[in-house]
Parts: sequence; C-alpha cells; structure tokens
Amino acid sequence: MPFYHRPRRPLRQTLQPRPVSDALDAADVSEVGYAVVDLETTGLSPAADSIIEIGLVQAGPDGAVERSWSTLVNPGVGVDVGPTHIHGLVAEDLVGAPALSDVADLLARDLAGRAVVAHNARFDVGFLTQALGGLDRLERGARVPRVCTMELARHFMTTPSRRLVTCCETAGVAIGRHHTALDDALASAGLLRHYLAVGRERGEEPVAWSRALAEAVAFNGWRWSEPAARAQESRLVPRRGDGVLRNRR
Repeated sequence: MPFYHRPRRPLRQTLQPRPVSDALDAADVSEVGYAVVDLETTGLSPAADSIIEIGLVQAGPDGAVERSWSTLVNPGVGVDVGPTHIHGLVAEDLVGAPALSDVADLLARDLAGRAVVAHNARFDVGFLTQALGGLDRLERGARVPRVCTMELARHFMTTPSRRLVTCCETAGVAIGRHHTALDDALASAGLLRHYLAVGRERGEEPVAWSRALAEAVAFNGWRWSEPAARAQESRLVPRRGDGVLRNRR
C-alpha cells in the first residue's frame, strides 16, 4: 500500500514554532492524514498500568488506509497482564515481544504529522502521552492533536450506544470478530471514513474536527530517531491468536 509521507524531524531537534493561533489560522489541512490507534492495556490508569498491544493504521486525508501494523508489547517481568477476559492475552503471549522502548521511535514517527484517531481517544491518547512522554519521545505536557470517533458518533448517526461494535454495526462498518488492537484500529478507521462520507453528503465543510487537523500541522512535540524507527519495524510481534469473542449487547 502507498505510504503517506510527511517531513520528519530528527530526535531532539528544537524548533521555534509560530504562535499557535497564527499557525492554526494559516494551516492548510487538505493534506493532513490520520494515525488511527488502538491499545490493549493491563488496566485503566495510564500512570499505573502498561500497554501490552498496539494497533496502528495510517490513513490519508480521505480516510483511505495506507499502511497498518500491530505488535504485542512486553511490559516487563512480573507485570500482571490484567483482564484477560477483555483483551484475550496471557503472560505467555508476551514472551519474546518487544518492550515499548523497543518500538517507541517507530510509534512516534508514525504518529507524527497526523491527527491521532481513536474510539475513546481520551483513553488511548492518555496512555500514549504517559508512555511516550516517559521515554522522551513526546514533549512533556504536550496535547496531542486528536479525533475521537466515540465523541463524534451521534453527530453523524443515530445509535443506541457509542460502543465501538454498536457504532460499526449502525454505520455498516466491518469489524473484526475478535477483540484485538489492530481489528479495533481498522474499525475506527472505518468509522472515520463513514463520518467523512456523511459530512460530504450534508455539505459540512470544513470537517467537524478541522481544528484537530490544523493542530496536527503546527504540532512539533514528537521526537524520534529515523534510523531507529526503521530498525524497529523488524521487531514487531503481531498477536498470534484470535482474541476474545465480542460482546454484542
């Protein structure tokens, strides 16, 4: 699949950005893409719990999928994997998987220059902010430009619930049968495309989340080493099993 390139900044490079208001007013958002992400974690607290699976989908300005990857993440010896009944993972599944620090440059690189999309973005971006900030791959205190497909759900469709599976069923978006990070990231990307299509039919220009796209143009908080990011592509260990059957209530 084609790869959506944006200019990359090397690790620790310091830039002097324009004032935020000026940058946002002048931003051309027509070529801003998306990084759709889903995480499986050991619990609900970004400060106390760990990421154990990452699913990431890069999409173009029209929402079309360009590239995707996933990996399990080993949180370290003795760390409880948490609710297996939710994410379907046990400690043995994570043996041989990279630590988050082993894929942090790749993750930061593939999020940079894009609006980060998630279903319940507060949760996923909260974990990314905590984890990548702690690894010096994200500026401390930075607010990552984001789009939440859960928060936008009822703007674009009538749905009895904002749960991912219900939203996808309402919108006619294919969703994986099992609960995995990549399945859910692909499903969220499908919802994003649905929202874009509905917006076009309504004549909604600019898009409802246009400020997030402008913020993505101006945002320079990501830090990574490009050689390290390329090397880390070979360290990914995707999930081998099917996960947990979805609860469709």
